[in-house]
Amino acid sequence: MTGMKFKSKLGDVFLMIGTFLAIAISIALWIFIMTNDQRFDRINQSSRSSYTRQQTKSRNDKSLYDLYLPTSSYGFRNGQLYQLYDSKKNLPFEFSKELKKLTVKRIVTLPASENRYKKMLNNENYIQLAYPDEITFNLFTSVTEKKDNREFTRVFITDSNKTLYLGNDKTDRIYRLSIKGANFNRLRQYAQNAHSKTPVHFVRLEAGYTPFYSNKNKWKVYSYLINHQSDSYFVSRLLGTSGVSSRTNKKGRTTYSLNYYTHLQVPRSGNQNDHTYLYTHYEKETIPSTTSRLLDSIFYVHRVGLMEQDLRFFDANKNSVSYINYIEGSPVFLNDGDSQIYTTFSNESIMMNFNSTNFQIPIPFDGRTVTLESTDQLLHRLVNHGLEQSQISRIVVGFRVENDNSHDSLVNLIPTYYVKAYGGWKSADSWLKQDMSIYTNAQAKGGNN
Repeated sequence: MTGMKFKSKLGDVFLMIGTFLAIAISIALWIFIMTNDQRFDRINQSSRSSYTRQQTKSRNDKSLYDLYLPTSSYGFRNGQLYQLYDSKKNLPFEFSKELKKLTVKRIVTLPASENRYKKMLNNENYIQLAYPDEITFNLFTSVTEKKDNREFTRVFITDSNKTLYLGNDKTDRIYRLSIKGANFNRLRQYAQNAHSKTPVHFVRLEAGYTPFYSNKNKWKVYSYLINHQSDSYFVSRLLGTSGVSSRTNKKGRTTYSLNYYTHLQVPRSGNQNDHTYLYTHYEKETIPSTTSRLLDSIFYVHRVGLMEQDLRFFDANKNSVSYINYIEGSPVFLNDGDSQIYTTFSNESIMMNFNSTNFQIPIPFDGRTVTLESTDQLLHRLVNHGLEQSQISRIVVGFRVENDNSHDSLVNLIPTYYVKAYGGWKSADSWLKQDMSIYTNAQAKGGNN
């Protein structure tokens, strides 16, 4: 009996010890979870991004096809190349509608040849739709079922609904696609009857073939009523409503933080408010592939919550993607050279610069126009000022936003040449006022290194 009592007491001791250890481990795990929720937030961020990527790759995702529309259309009349535009019979939208339907039966890669590519550009039988920068085959799952990161910038619509050509301006590579399910007859009709036809010719710059306006042209000035979302709106969307702290630096910029790894810097208030925000999420990841960057950036466009009706893919490089508003066929630049949303991916973080300006209500056109010189004349002036032509990536006619004194929320969109050179966008006037020795000296130092 004594032995049995001893065993019973010993069992009770082990049970108490086991219970104590279980409670201690539970408390330790709870403390670990509460003090290391960054790990779990990363899982949450990653899963949301992955989920959104799969959603955007489905044919039903409207944003994918709207954000990645071609932004320029071209066609020939009597041997002359024209840039085509019609606000009511939109060629890029018509192409996008058919893109959702088509199936690719076969892709043939033609040998890269500058002469062949120039012949394609000057073929009067083709309608051309151009993207502002390279996108990939695999961006649209309806184009190809296999994983395909080949890139293209231009679509050539033939006179057949069974063949389509894609071209890469940078590499002179051409892809011939055998297709089924699409009908481009209406697009051809729209191109034939386009309301606006502006004479252009293609000039090869660093980023590819850019349309140069052959003559000086009159461009319409448009007016819009705008609004801006409040700081609290973006704090709530990007950081949430609890656990957010804030601090203001000496320059008057306030930064809101969620724990240690997610921040939102808001603009200064008052007359110095430029309406630009900087969102940063620290996360150790490899920089995504080209297709993944293009898809993942849509996730952040959705998170910001800006109006997306006129937002289009505009520019990209090895670690960034930017979007800009297109109004009446031309990009709208903010603060002299900024796009609407600019997302940068690195091994340490994801950063997103964005502007809160929403272009809401168009004002009826009042007849005001601005005359711009030919693109050839502008290029001549830029080169004479000291810009190296080899460093000029793109030249576009876009809109400069000018406040209208008659109403606080009214702005005028002034047609202006914008130039991407040395990796950055500025208005042509800003480049012509810039001391170019800064860039040439930097290049010289880089070369010496």
